[in-house]
Amino acid sequence: MNKPWNRLLAAALLLAVAACSTVGVARGEGGYAVVRPTVAHEMILDSQQVVVFDLRPLTEFEGPLGHIKGAIPVPVGTIQPRLPDLLAYRDTTVLVYGDNEDESRRGARILAEAGFENIVRIEGGIRKWIDLGYATVSPGQ
Repeated sequence: MNKPWNRLLAAALLLAVAACSTVGVARGEGGYAVVRPTVAHEMILDSQQVVVFDLRPLTEFEGPLGHIKGAIPVPVGTIQPRLPDLLAYRDTTVLVYGDNEDESRRGARILAEAGFENIVRIEGGIRKWIDLGYATVSPGQ
């Protein structure tokens, strides 16, 4: 193979790699990313710069399904009034989940509109997390 073709092939490969997004991460329309629970689990294990917000009502956070260990309860309906306190996490990667897609989308959108730049929504919420075999904790654990 001659050298111009090698350069062209190398340039095309470089562009293809640069155009790919991180595996498991897809950008949402609302200014946040979406990841599968498997990716979220790895993010939690690999980084101390990640905070997790559980967007479900407090009764569900403390209920039989439990919550992701270390998650902070931030029910969707309380985000706006709690923004002054939550702004401390604005420059941190914030993983959010709810009981269903609507709940987590709404919460992620509110946080993105409030200036949070690193919002990552866990696809499928707590139920998909549990279905894939990831642990949850209940109060007192």
